[in-house]
Amino acid sequence: MTSIIASNSDLSEELRTHTARAHEEAEHSTFMNDLLTGKLDAQAFIKLQEQSWLFYTALEAAARACAEDSRAAGLLDPRLERKETLEADLDKLHENTTWRDNVTATAATASYVERLESIEAAKDFPRLVAHHYVRYLGDLSGGQVIARLVNREYGVSEEALSFYRFEDLGKLKPYKDNYRAELDALELTAEERAALLDEASDAFRFNQQVFQALA
Repeated sequence: MTSIIASNSDLSEELRTHTARAHEEAEHSTFMNDLLTGKLDAQAFIKLQEQSWLFYTALEAAARACAEDSRAAGLLDPRLERKETLEADLDKLHENTTWRDNVTATAATASYVERLESIEAAKDFPRLVAHHYVRYLGDLSGGQVIARLVNREYGVSEEALSFYRFEDLGKLKPYKDNYRAELDALELTAEERAALLDEASDAFRFNQQVFQALA
């Protein structure tokens, strides 16, 4: 018989501790350190956003595939979706709409996309949550710092940084607190919880590998 873990099991805290090392390694990658200390240029940021467009496209397709899960409603908020804002930003950064034809996934991005596509095909909601947590909580937190620094260091206009704006969500801290509460309320089997935690660490490693490929 499969047991369901109680909903007050502090999954959000365990996610934070379980992924701490992988999170730190991604956050302090050479590429991100150089980008945020003004050692690169606007083109490096554009390349990052192009790769992001590829994996957000896959992430949001996986989220749509998993949306029918009865546990999904509290987390899979369509206001978080970033694919369209990335496209709008890249239109501005490239000053054209034909850039899509010239974007090639790095090997690291291709691996990341392949993992997300496998989650989409399996409609694996717990593993989807891991990637959803890593990307969107990151965008609502460190992403806000990235936007300010890229604007300051490389002169990227605020109009080309809509990816980082979430006006529809209101104040970000209460939203993030509620997101974590929704995580803690998820009903998961022990197997699903373990898979989600391990997948979240993998998600950070995929991001680190994307950054490494751009360095």
